[in-house]
Amino acid sequence: MASRRQVRQAAVQLLYARSASPKDQGGPELWDLINDRAGLTFDRARVKVLAHFQQGREAAAKKFLAILTDSATAILAADPSEKLARELKAHAAAEINWTESCGNLSRLLKADTGGWRRDLHALLPGSDQLRKEREALFPKIEPFPPQQKQALHEIFAKLSAYDDRVRMVQFPENYSEQRDLDHLHRLTSEMKTLEDEAVARADLVEAAIVELDELIDQTVDNFDINRISKVDLSILRLATWEILKDPEIDTAVSINEAIDLARSFSGEDSASFVNGILDKIAKA
Repeated sequence: MASRRQVRQAAVQLLYARSASPKDQGGPELWDLINDRAGLTFDRARVKVLAHFQQGREAAAKKFLAILTDSATAILAADPSEKLARELKAHAAAEINWTESCGNLSRLLKADTGGWRRDLHALLPGSDQLRKEREALFPKIEPFPPQQKQALHEIFAKLSAYDDRVRMVQFPENYSEQRDLDHLHRLTSEMKTLEDEAVARADLVEAAIVELDELIDQTVDNFDINRISKVDLSILRLATWEILKDPEIDTAVSINEAIDLARSFSGEDSASFVNGILDKIAKA
């Protein structure tokens, strides 16, 4: 469950994004930024689930390569040009490379040396690419003798089953009934709840923005509201809305948390500025 501070922080970032670019209503890139810490936790969990789901894939990839060696005569007979042999060997090499990268990912995460998130985001769609290559190869092995064809069908099916599990990790929201993904579902739900609550709060502030800006403008002595930084103004709008419209939040709490947000986003000067304006609004 998102804390009140997290909701406030996300609402301020959303208000800032909307004021800086009216067309930006909070796209995926903004929420990736807002959810950066939660996203890091989510990706750590994905690496661990992926490692669990891919146990045995390396052995299957090596078995695939062994089958190709044993089937060399049948492959050559099906395509004397050796094009098919090259395609199958290239695919086997790509499969082994993927499984090694998957194993390295867990080691990188454990060492926490950086770069593992980039590797994760590249690795997940790579599995789908392997599946597509395998599907393209499937009809090409039809001329093989029954024994070799059956062996390749079985290993292809096994590798495709591993790909299915990769997709679960890549798109856990599509597998709500999969109990092995419960932790990912919970983290996803927490991020979605934060987004929903922040959007709802930002919408309420924007609905009253004319009233809020008039009050802030009247309170700022000898200082045009348009000269206030958009970040500080977003913080002031949110806190002023809470003071005027949300009786469930104590005024002192709104002011103190607004000061903390200003200090976090802009520094001590902004924190003092926000404190002074909100103190006057609260006493008016």
